[in-house]
Amino acid sequence: MKIAQTAKLVIQGVYFLSPYAWLDRYLKKREAQYAVGSEEQKALRNRRLVLSERYIGYWFFTAVLLYLLSTLLPAWLAILFIIRAIGILNKEMGVVLFGICKITEGTAVSATGRVIVLALVNYLTALFLFAATYSVVGGLDDVPAFALDSERLTGLLHAAQIHFSLASSYTPATALVAILSIFHSAYCFLFGTLVISLFVSLLSVKPLQS
Repeated sequence: MKIAQTAKLVIQGVYFLSPYAWLDRYLKKREAQYAVGSEEQKALRNRRLVLSERYIGYWFFTAVLLYLLSTLLPAWLAILFIIRAIGILNKEMGVVLFGICKITEGTAVSATGRVIVLALVNYLTALFLFAATYSVVGGLDDVPAFALDSERLTGLLHAAQIHFSLASSYTPATALVAILSIFHSAYCFLFGTLVISLFVSLLSVKPLQS
């Protein structure tokens, strides 16, 4: 089996573990019952689009809320934060690389403003999920004086530094935080590459004429 096909199957498998995928699949089956272009089909297609946008938007606000409450949450929840972050990246990879995990499956992704904005919202959602993770896990050294008494602020600053520069702002004090920071950098590198590819696809590049 080809590597690309294997990767596609893995991405699809992870995607179908999402509650959003279950609901969208149900709406897709209902949409298929009507003729293409009919009012019923258009209404269901619109519901799927709205569901996609709301799901992404609600997860953004949920991630912000989890970050704000992170100092009150148990450390084991960091596992769930990372799982959700992986789910976000998995869906973006499916959409951009294989044209799957989206409403119009099997077609090349159209790099519209909507697609790029939703991808950027997902990127910010991942930022707050990682910030909440660092906040509940702790374990950062060389923290500036203004952030010494706030694990939450330290977590956000560390996550933002990695998210936008791929470099750690503080020194990991434990092996766990070091591994998380490396994983976070790799995550952002891959996600950023996907988003940049969307921007590039918007460019109208014409071949040079001799």
